[in-house]
Amino acid sequence: MRYLILLLLTTRLAAQTTPLSGIINHYAAVTAFDTCSGAVMISDTTGFRPGGVVLFLQPQGAQIAAGNNGSYGQVQNMQAAGRYERASVDSVSATAIFLKNRLVYTYNPAAAVQVITIPQYANAIVVDTVRARPWNGQVGGVLALEVAGTLTLNAPLWADGAGFRGGAPYFVSSNNCNFAFPQTFYYYAPGTWRSSYKGEGVARPISDKELGRGPQANGGGGGNDHNAGGGGGGHLSDGGRGGDNNVPDPLGCSGHYPGLGGYSVLNTVDRWLFGGGGGAGHANNGLTTAGANGGGSILVQALQINGSNPTISASGLSAKTADGDGGGGGGAGGTIWLQTTTAVDSLVVRANGGNGGNTYNVNANRCAGPGGGGSGGRILTNLTTIAPPNGGQPGVITSSINGCNGSSAGAQAGETGFVQPLSTLPQGLFAFALPIITTAPQSISVCAGATALFVVGATAGPWTYQWQVLDNGQWLDVPEDSTYTGGQNDSLRILSVASALDSLRYRALVKFGSCAPAISGEALLSVDAAPTATFVSTINGTSVDFINQSALATGYIWNFGDGSFSQSANPQHTYAVEGTYLVTLQAIGSCDTAVTTQLIALLLAPTADFSVPDSTLGCLSATVAFQNLSSANATGYQWIFLGGSPATSTAAQPSVTYASSGTYAAQLIVSNPAGQDTLVQTFQVQVASLPSADFDYALTPGGVVYFTNQSQQGTAFSWDFGDGYPLVFGANAFHQYTQSGTYVVTLAVNNPCGAAILQQNVVVTVEGVGTAAEQHLGQVRLYPNPVQDRLIIDCSATLAQLLEVQVFDATGRLVLTQKEGLQPVTEISLAGWPGGYYTVSLRFANGRVVRGVVHATKH
Repeated sequence: MRYLILLLLTTRLAAQTTPLSGIINHYAAVTAFDTCSGAVMISDTTGFRPGGVVLFLQPQGAQIAAGNNGSYGQVQNMQAAGRYERASVDSVSATAIFLKNRLVYTYNPAAAVQVITIPQYANAIVVDTVRARPWNGQVGGVLALEVAGTLTLNAPLWADGAGFRGGAPYFVSSNNCNFAFPQTFYYYAPGTWRSSYKGEGVARPISDKELGRGPQANGGGGGNDHNAGGGGGGHLSDGGRGGDNNVPDPLGCSGHYPGLGGYSVLNTVDRWLFGGGGGAGHANNGLTTAGANGGGSILVQALQINGSNPTISASGLSAKTADGDGGGGGGAGGTIWLQTTTAVDSLVVRANGGNGGNTYNVNANRCAGPGGGGSGGRILTNLTTIAPPNGGQPGVITSSINGCNGSSAGAQAGETGFVQPLSTLPQGLFAFALPIITTAPQSISVCAGATALFVVGATAGPWTYQWQVLDNGQWLDVPEDSTYTGGQNDSLRILSVASALDSLRYRALVKFGSCAPAISGEALLSVDAAPTATFVSTINGTSVDFINQSALATGYIWNFGDGSFSQSANPQHTYAVEGTYLVTLQAIGSCDTAVTTQLIALLLAPTADFSVPDSTLGCLSATVAFQNLSSANATGYQWIFLGGSPATSTAAQPSVTYASSGTYAAQLIVSNPAGQDTLVQTFQVQVASLPSADFDYALTPGGVVYFTNQSQQGTAFSWDFGDGYPLVFGANAFHQYTQSGTYVVTLAVNNPCGAAILQQNVVVTVEGVGTAAEQHLGQVRLYPNPVQDRLIIDCSATLAQLLEVQVFDATGRLVLTQKEGLQPVTEISLAGWPGGYYTVSLRFANGRVVRGVVHATKH
């Protein structure tokens, strides 16, 4: 846009060269903005014309720390201070100008907003100094021009000292200072002798805090009592502090609290500042201690620059020499915005800080404090050969017979300023027109839980938006919360739409500032509810009827949990086997699919079955174990045992005792919630008693003895003939003795219930053969009998040596042989052996003895 304007001017004003001198800009204070019509009410419309270009600038309005401490004057919020922009005038009335486009920024007329004309030239020649009107607290401080062609500088462009004003000189002749009570505060109200005025800066003075050493933002602080120097003004860098007044008399009033240098204003990327004014030095003699003014601002745009005196200057002023009091601070350099394609090599561009004021000490033994130097300013340009602006030097003490003469007494120089890349001049792009609705939001229908979107269209512009909802007959602004987003832009989203929003109406307000908004038509929100899924079932064996109770569904999918499916509304399904099945129903609607599940348990009546031995043998009584083989779905059992103990049972696997032999019946009834089943089976029980041992025998002359078994309840028999002959097994037996004598014959009788033993002396006569009595083998003793753990074999009454011990069980199986360690009295262990009858065979050198023992286990 800027280059288009320059091109048009070049075409229209070609070859014209305008001589320039003096003040070429017109300034007016802005009293009000009408953002709806584009009217800007100003203090004076002189010099403003339709089609003209203007610059808006708000030099002040920053908020500063205001506590009476070391942070006083630090910028807390720039607000609109330093805002600036270029604009074009559409028309002019007696009290206002009307702008073509809306402004970029919002300004505060109460903080001294001004509007300045920017003259437009095809070519221009400066024949005498062109100056900025000095800032007066309302307007001024700016020199601005735009040249489409060549700008010839035969005289300077000058804004030195046109910026923020230095602290005014001030003194009170009566002074009650006391060396013991120095004045240390950072602010004081006017009318006191304790301090002097602060320099002006981007923050307007605070009532009753206009004096004191604390800076006024980038305005230097005033020197405190007594005769301390004022601080230099600041810009993007700090101003220098003022100097001390060192009184030679120890009881005199020194001044060790000079004005502090103006603070650097850091947030200036999109701001345009004047140089800060220097603070006044403290005075009690005369009005020669004023702080110096800061540099103003210059805006120059030209295709090329040449001339005999090519100087562009916006420096701060130096403070004057103070006569017998503290010196004032120097003003800070201002701001220069310079754009050109080519420039003469001798071009001088400066925004230096002013020097602090010297002090004249009347050739006495005095050391009044000098002023601090102002900081360098800021130069924004596309030229690369411009040096950074210098900071001003501190003042010095002059005409003193004290050793302080020629020193700065602690006063400091202002810091160096900055040269920065050219910034774009802000300029509004949107014409002054109120918004017009181009696309109204459309009624929509959405599913509950989905996102609804309403969109409004409007003509382009810096509009703001506000969506509203009609609630109980009243239009209310839509909030920004978990339900609504975009309530302040052109697209309103309703997140996870609830059914409660059904039938609500929405509209959009498109606004600019406080102007009457454009209001869109109404859009209806319809919320379609999601389906619900539910069902009940009726079970008949393995067949199930499903009754669908879903709502708002248009289709169904059943999963019966056994790999079968159906799309019927109310299906019937038969399962192959009983069991528990997870049945899933999907109810499909236009918005969503609802899903529900149920566990269906199918149960058949059980089948009774059990097994029992065909015959069971027991001693004294018989215990029959019943094995339940009924189907696994049985949950209850009822047994009936006629003649058994117990006679009934509810155990799954019972055991029953019978006292006598016979044929018995057992009945099992199994049940579950679906029914019951019964089974009866018969079986044999044999109950045996303990055996008894008895026999008879018959002798023959040849030594053969016939034994007749007369035992009862025996099932196994063993004979020991007493002469060392091996055992003989069987019910009846005969035996050939080879020697006459008396023999102990032992009959062992066994059955599953136990064992019995009978021993009888049998006198045998074998014709022609003697007895074995002389062997004394018949005197062997085995005890105790019955035996439990240890059996003692006592051979001490015999004359023969025991060589071997063998033990046989009731079946004739050899279970023990021992040859080592045998003594006349030998002990063998039967611990852990099964109970029953055992035969012990003892072999001696002159014969063998066989005895029977009963092993009785412990109970």
